[in-house]
Amino acid sequence: MAASSSQYAELASRYQDELRKYGVQIEIRRTARVTNTKGETTIRPLEGRVTLRALVDDSTGITAGFVKGGLVGSLQGRLATEKQKGRHAEYSKLRSLGRLFHEPVWVFTRGDLPIATLRDLKGKSILIGTRDSGSRAVARQLLRANGVIDKESATFIGEDLPADAAPLVAGTADAAILILAADTDKIQQLLRVPNIRLMDFTPEADAYTNRFPSLSKVVLRQGAVEFNPLLPTDDITLLSTSVALVVRPDMQPALVSLLTSAVVHNPKPGFDKNGDPVLFYRPGEFPSASDPEYSVPEDARVVYRSNELPFMLRLVAPINYRMGLPFAYSSFISAHAAKLVLLIPLLAVIFPLFRAVPAIYVWNIRRRLVYWYRQLKALEWRLDSGEMRYEPAAVHAEIDRIDAGVRGVWVPLHYSSDLYDLRGHIDLVRQRLLARADAPAMVPRGMAAE
Repeated sequence: MAASSSQYAELASRYQDELRKYGVQIEIRRTARVTNTKGETTIRPLEGRVTLRALVDDSTGITAGFVKGGLVGSLQGRLATEKQKGRHAEYSKLRSLGRLFHEPVWVFTRGDLPIATLRDLKGKSILIGTRDSGSRAVARQLLRANGVIDKESATFIGEDLPADAAPLVAGTADAAILILAADTDKIQQLLRVPNIRLMDFTPEADAYTNRFPSLSKVVLRQGAVEFNPLLPTDDITLLSTSVALVVRPDMQPALVSLLTSAVVHNPKPGFDKNGDPVLFYRPGEFPSASDPEYSVPEDARVVYRSNELPFMLRLVAPINYRMGLPFAYSSFISAHAAKLVLLIPLLAVIFPLFRAVPAIYVWNIRRRLVYWYRQLKALEWRLDSGEMRYEPAAVHAEIDRIDAGVRGVWVPLHYSSDLYDLRGHIDLVRQRLLARADAPAMVPRGMAAE
């Protein structure tokens, strides 16, 4: 997991503890090896565009990372170059597990300059951040929207503003644009530096949020920083981005659910390390599944709606971990649990059929014997009706046919008693037949007198 700042790393360590309970290990990385077009490899911080490139590069091993809001959004639209649009098509395939907290856009200027809008920065020297920082890309987009496009319209300095605002105080720079959380040490120090100003976006804030969906507006109220001395002296409206936890599109659904659950149950706290409330913090606002730049997987949305892991994953993963089984087993079971649930109605039909199978089997065996019993019963009826006195040879042939047919019947050993019962009954009928043949013919009395 790529985590360039200390705040990102702190959240990542919480996710690390949460996922360890389910048998998943997270390695937190602050830097990565990057190879340029000349084949030169350097160690660079995993921030901004470096994080995005690492997420789409299979060789880096980075599967998740914290990305500043607006970074991918700045690579599209009429303000973007064709090269940037191509990168947007690549980076927009990444998936978001939610927005985590505010990172406002801070525009600090020299106190003696009458700068009210970004258009007033034309011809000025502006600190826009290092080459790979996410702040630089968003700042350049906002400046381009205001006509501050190239070196002819302004001087761009590829550095970050230090916490003491020395370039602004000394006059070597006229403005600086930063995108950081309000509770970072640098922002807290900059808000207290005298002789610099924080630009107010009040007149155009709504227009910015309409034009750039990844931006929102927050208000730094009078006295919100300090009451004595009063800081700020008036309400100041700022634009704000929000940090996203971004993952590769091929991440396993079970891992997506697990990581989303860690995000939901480990929000950024509303108090800083000193115990003071964090500026712009509103309970319940973050984490949020609403993301204007990346699509959110359905597995993650399910966790946001239910506020818990899928039942099967929640049940199986800890057990498998205690048994020493890899998470892949839990992932497989979770992925196929839904299919097993769909089988329940089918099983409700199949189980009664299973109970009927033995009865059908017994009926099939007995059916073979019942057929010959039916033939034997018909023969007995012929005997009782006196047919034998007219066709004795036919009756003898019929009993022999039945006997031969029964001897050719195969039944399982368990049903042999039924077969021998039938053969015994055949012998009984044969004895009756022989007894009838040996008896003197019954002749009517009238015919005897004649």
